[in-house]
Amino acid sequence: MDFNLNDSLLGKDAFTPEKYDASLLFRIPRSENREHYGLEAGRLPFVGVDVWNCYEVSFMTDNGLPVSRMMKLIYSCESEFLVESKSLKLYLNSFNMEKLGRSVLLAEKNFVESVSTDLSNLLEAEVQAILFADQSVELIPFQDIADKQLTDLVPEEKLEQIEFSHFLESPDLLKAELTDTIHEYAFRSDLLRSNCRVTNQPDWGDLFVRVRTKSVVDLSSIVAYLVSFRKENHFHEEVVEMIYKRFWDAFKPEELMVAAMYTRRGGIDINPVRASHVALLDEAFVSSTKRLAKTLRQ
Repeated sequence: MDFNLNDSLLGKDAFTPEKYDASLLFRIPRSENREHYGLEAGRLPFVGVDVWNCYEVSFMTDNGLPVSRMMKLIYSCESEFLVESKSLKLYLNSFNMEKLGRSVLLAEKNFVESVSTDLSNLLEAEVQAILFADQSVELIPFQDIADKQLTDLVPEEKLEQIEFSHFLESPDLLKAELTDTIHEYAFRSDLLRSNCRVTNQPDWGDLFVRVRTKSVVDLSSIVAYLVSFRKENHFHEEVVEMIYKRFWDAFKPEELMVAAMYTRRGGIDINPVRASHVALLDEAFVSSTKRLAKTLRQ
């Protein structure tokens, strides 16, 4: 069956479901965007996961006692599909009046099993669903680069000399010079803003990058490049993969990690991470026992 994003509920008025309904879920092929910049399934230059934090999760015990939790979803970037965010929100809302067990623990178990099964079937890939309560432990990601803002690493006079005139993704802005020695870069940036592919509403994200390369990278060129996303229309996962691929092509790295933690919308925030090596995936993203701590924006 041909894919048509107009078949989703994104950008459309939608009812609040009163009954559990897995048919509300809608999937999007990753190939829709990957083919535009040379990423092929089975030959991806990265590993990674998409982490969804869902803050408005509720269901009931058999006697009508509401159970409210936060949920973390984790699934591989190697899955053929991703889940569309509004459909996930409506799907989760469909549990609000659903009675799932005689005890809180049983209701939690049945909820997790339903969500994991429904999403795994939808995406044709394993999806981990983990519930957390108030006393759960969180992990803060990228602690070693928390204070390494990209714009602080570029001299102010150099920033003032940049003419920011590109507001659609412009990989030609990236500048690097190949050398015989290894150079390492690690930084975060709050410059990232793109827009939803359907609604054109702005999406704000904090970007985290690690690069090990023989190229001397002009960090001011990365500033200009990130600003060029300001009028770009893509889903969060697509933006991270595009940045990764552009850095991969421009810097010829030995190691590379790109992650983004996006501002919450509709009670959900989306956090994709892509890396050249599994060891570069931060534990806060991949842990199935601990929450991914929020950034200031989230």
